[in-house]
Amino acid sequence: MVYPLQCIHTQKHMKLSTIEVSAKLKVTDFSAFPKPGKNKGSRGQLIENALGISNSSDLTDLIDGELKTFTQGESIAITQLKHCLHEIITEEVGFYDSKVGKKLAQTIYVGFTRSNDYIGTATVSFDSCPTHFVHLAEDFEYICNEIRNRYNTSQELSTITGPNKLLQIRTKASKNKWGHYTPLVYNDKVMKDKNMAFYLCTQFGKTIV
Repeated sequence: MVYPLQCIHTQKHMKLSTIEVSAKLKVTDFSAFPKPGKNKGSRGQLIENALGISNSSDLTDLIDGELKTFTQGESIAITQLKHCLHEIITEEVGFYDSKVGKKLAQTIYVGFTRSNDYIGTATVSFDSCPTHFVHLAEDFEYICNEIRNRYNTSQELSTITGPNKLLQIRTKASKNKWGHYTPLVYNDKVMKDKNMAFYLCTQFGKTIV
Protein backbone atom coordinates (compact mmCIF):
# COMPACT_ATOMS: atom_id res chain seq x y z
CA MET A 1 0.00 0.00 0.00
CA VAL A 2 1.30 3.43 -0.95
CA TYR A 3 0.77 6.42 1.36
CA PRO A 4 0.26 9.49 -0.86
CA LEU A 5 -0.65 13.06 -0.06
CA GLN A 6 -4.35 12.22 -0.05
CA CYS A 7 -3.89 10.28 3.19
CA ILE A 8 -3.30 13.51 5.08
CA HIS A 9 -6.92 13.95 6.18
CA THR A 10 -7.12 10.66 8.08
CA GLN A 11 -8.28 10.45 11.66
CA LYS A 12 -5.82 10.65 14.51
CA HIS A 13 -4.22 7.31 15.37
CA MET A 14 -2.75 5.83 18.47
CA LYS A 15 0.96 6.46 18.89
CA LEU A 16 3.05 4.31 16.56
CA SER A 17 6.38 2.54 17.08
CA THR A 18 9.57 3.07 15.06
CA ILE A 19 9.11 -0.41 13.54
CA GLU A 20 5.59 0.46 12.36
CA VAL A 21 6.69 3.79 10.91
CA SER A 22 9.74 2.26 9.20
CA ALA A 23 7.45 -0.26 7.48
CA LYS A 24 5.11 2.51 6.29
CA LEU A 25 8.00 4.61 5.00
CA LYS A 26 9.08 1.76 2.70
CA VAL A 27 5.81 2.04 0.76
CA THR A 28 5.31 5.81 0.92
CA ASP A 29 5.10 7.84 -2.29
CA PHE A 30 7.37 10.75 -1.35
CA SER A 31 6.86 12.47 -4.70
CA ALA A 32 3.38 13.44 -3.47
CA PHE A 33 4.76 15.80 -0.85
CA PRO A 34 5.52 19.40 -1.87
CA LYS A 35 8.83 21.14 -1.28
CA PRO A 36 8.75 23.18 1.94
CA GLY A 37 8.29 26.90 1.59
CA LYS A 38 8.92 29.51 4.25
CA ASN A 39 7.78 27.03 6.89
CA LYS A 40 10.61 24.48 6.69
CA GLY A 41 8.69 22.04 8.88
CA SER A 42 5.67 21.84 6.59
CA ARG A 43 6.84 18.76 4.65
CA GLY A 44 7.57 16.89 7.85
CA GLN A 45 4.12 17.73 9.22
CA LEU A 46 2.46 16.47 6.05
CA ILE A 47 4.45 13.23 6.11
CA GLU A 48 3.69 12.63 9.80
CA ASN A 49 0.00 13.20 9.13
CA ALA A 50 0.01 10.82 6.17
CA LEU A 51 1.73 8.12 8.24
CA GLY A 52 -0.85 8.46 10.99
CA ILE A 53 1.45 10.14 13.53
CA SER A 54 -0.66 12.32 15.79
CA ASN A 55 0.34 15.91 16.47
CA SER A 56 0.85 16.11 20.23
CA SER A 57 2.85 17.91 22.90
CA ASP A 58 4.69 14.70 23.82
CA LEU A 59 8.48 14.82 23.84
CA THR A 60 8.76 12.27 21.02
CA ASP A 61 6.57 11.59 17.98
CA LEU A 62 6.56 7.81 18.46
CA ILE A 63 6.22 5.34 21.32
CA ASP A 64 9.92 4.54 21.24
CA GLY A 65 11.49 7.33 19.23
CA GLU A 66 11.31 10.28 16.90
CA LEU A 67 10.83 10.96 13.17
CA LYS A 68 12.90 13.73 11.55
CA THR A 69 12.59 14.82 7.92
CA PHE A 70 15.34 17.08 6.60
CA THR A 71 16.90 18.61 3.52
CA GLN A 72 20.44 17.44 2.83
CA GLY A 73 22.89 20.28 3.27
CA GLU A 74 20.81 21.93 5.98
CA SER A 75 20.87 21.57 9.75
CA ILE A 76 18.16 19.58 11.56
CA ALA A 77 16.09 21.24 14.30
CA ILE A 78 15.74 19.20 17.50
CA THR A 79 13.90 21.25 20.11
CA GLN A 80 13.49 24.81 21.34
CA LEU A 81 16.09 25.86 23.89
CA LYS A 82 13.48 27.50 26.15
CA HIS A 83 12.11 24.05 27.00
CA CYS A 84 15.56 22.92 28.14
CA LEU A 85 16.85 25.85 30.21
CA HIS A 86 15.61 24.61 33.59
CA GLU A 87 17.27 21.22 33.25
CA ILE A 88 20.46 22.81 31.89
CA ILE A 89 20.89 25.73 34.31
CA THR A 90 19.19 24.59 37.51
CA GLU A 91 19.21 20.79 37.39
CA GLU A 92 22.42 20.35 35.33
CA VAL A 93 21.00 17.20 33.75
CA GLY A 94 23.37 15.06 31.67
CA PHE A 95 22.85 14.39 27.97
CA TYR A 96 21.25 10.94 28.25
CA ASP A 97 18.62 12.19 30.72
CA SER A 98 18.00 15.47 28.92
CA LYS A 99 15.17 16.35 26.55
CA VAL A 100 17.68 16.51 23.69
CA GLY A 101 19.12 13.09 24.54
CA LYS A 102 15.70 11.49 24.88
CA LYS A 103 14.48 12.98 21.59
CA LEU A 104 17.53 11.67 19.72
CA ALA A 105 17.79 8.28 21.51
CA GLN A 106 16.13 6.47 18.59
CA THR A 107 15.39 8.56 15.53
CA ILE A 108 14.26 7.78 12.00
CA TYR A 109 15.79 10.33 9.60
CA VAL A 110 14.10 10.87 6.23
CA GLY A 111 16.31 12.80 3.81
CA PHE A 112 15.53 14.91 0.74
CA THR A 113 17.66 16.87 -1.71
CA ARG A 114 17.27 20.63 -2.08
CA SER A 115 15.14 19.95 -5.16
CA ASN A 116 12.82 17.79 -2.98
CA ASP A 117 13.92 14.39 -4.29
CA TYR A 118 13.69 11.62 -1.71
CA ILE A 119 17.14 10.23 -0.76
CA GLY A 120 16.41 7.56 1.83
CA THR A 121 15.90 6.82 5.50
CA ALA A 122 18.16 5.79 8.37
CA THR A 123 17.41 4.84 11.98
CA VAL A 124 20.02 5.98 14.49
CA SER A 125 19.91 4.75 18.09
CA PHE A 126 22.11 4.31 21.16
CA ASP A 127 22.56 0.64 20.26
CA SER A 128 23.27 1.04 16.55
CA CYS A 129 25.61 4.06 16.76
CA PRO A 130 27.20 4.26 20.24
CA THR A 131 30.16 6.39 19.13
CA HIS A 132 27.81 8.94 17.57
CA PHE A 133 26.07 9.38 20.92
CA VAL A 134 29.34 9.70 22.81
CA HIS A 135 30.21 12.61 20.50
CA LEU A 136 26.74 14.10 20.89
CA ALA A 137 27.08 13.91 24.68
CA GLU A 138 30.42 15.72 24.51
CA ASP A 139 28.91 18.47 22.38
CA PHE A 140 25.90 18.74 24.68
CA GLU A 141 28.03 19.11 27.80
CA TYR A 142 30.18 21.75 26.12
CA ILE A 143 27.14 23.76 25.02
CA CYS A 144 25.46 23.47 28.43
CA ASN A 145 28.60 24.64 30.22
CA GLU A 146 28.67 27.68 27.94
CA ILE A 147 24.99 28.39 28.59
CA ARG A 148 25.47 28.18 32.37
CA ASN A 149 28.56 30.38 32.20
CA ARG A 150 26.78 33.07 30.19
CA TYR A 151 23.73 32.91 32.44
CA ASN A 152 25.87 33.30 35.58
CA THR A 153 27.86 36.19 34.09
CA SER A 154 24.85 37.87 32.42
CA GLN A 155 26.29 37.49 28.92
CA GLU A 156 23.94 37.23 25.95
CA LEU A 157 23.72 33.86 24.23
CA SER A 158 24.89 33.45 20.64
CA THR A 159 25.44 30.48 18.34
CA ILE A 160 27.38 27.77 20.20
CA THR A 161 28.67 24.67 18.40
CA GLY A 162 30.09 21.63 20.16
CA PRO A 163 33.72 20.55 19.59
CA ASN A 164 32.62 17.56 17.46
CA LYS A 165 30.50 19.87 15.28
CA LEU A 166 27.47 17.60 15.63
CA LEU A 167 25.31 19.70 17.94
CA GLN A 168 24.71 23.43 18.22
CA ILE A 169 22.32 26.07 19.51
CA ARG A 170 21.36 29.03 17.37
CA THR A 171 18.49 31.40 16.68
CA LYS A 172 15.15 29.87 15.72
CA ALA A 173 12.52 32.56 15.89
CA SER A 174 9.77 34.37 14.05
CA LYS A 175 8.16 37.73 14.71
CA ASN A 176 4.82 37.99 16.46
CA LYS A 177 1.80 39.79 15.03
CA TRP A 178 3.20 43.10 16.28
CA GLY A 179 6.42 42.58 14.35
CA HIS A 180 8.60 41.78 17.37
CA TYR A 181 10.63 38.76 18.43
CA THR A 182 9.89 37.02 21.74
CA PRO A 183 13.01 37.15 23.93
CA LEU A 184 14.54 34.05 25.49
CA VAL A 185 14.08 34.48 29.26
CA TYR A 186 14.96 32.32 32.25
CA ASN A 187 14.29 33.34 35.87
CA ASP A 188 13.44 36.86 34.67
CA LYS A 189 16.84 37.17 33.01
CA VAL A 190 16.88 37.90 29.26
CA MET A 191 19.40 35.53 27.70
CA LYS A 192 18.77 36.48 24.06
CA ASP A 193 16.55 38.96 22.24
CA LYS A 194 14.89 36.08 20.36
CA ASN A 195 14.31 32.36 20.80
CA MET A 196 16.96 29.72 20.06
CA ALA A 197 16.93 25.96 19.45
CA PHE A 198 19.16 22.90 19.48
CA TYR A 199 20.19 21.68 16.01
CA LEU A 200 22.12 18.82 14.49
CA CYS A 201 24.78 20.44 12.32
CA THR A 202 24.78 20.36 8.54
CA GLN A 203 27.51 17.73 8.18
CA PHE A 204 25.40 15.11 9.98
CA GLY A 205 22.60 15.43 7.43
CA LYS A 206 25.08 15.07 4.55
CA THR A 207 26.24 11.65 5.72
CA ILE A 208 23.36 10.00 7.56
CA VAL A 209 21.35 8.69 4.55
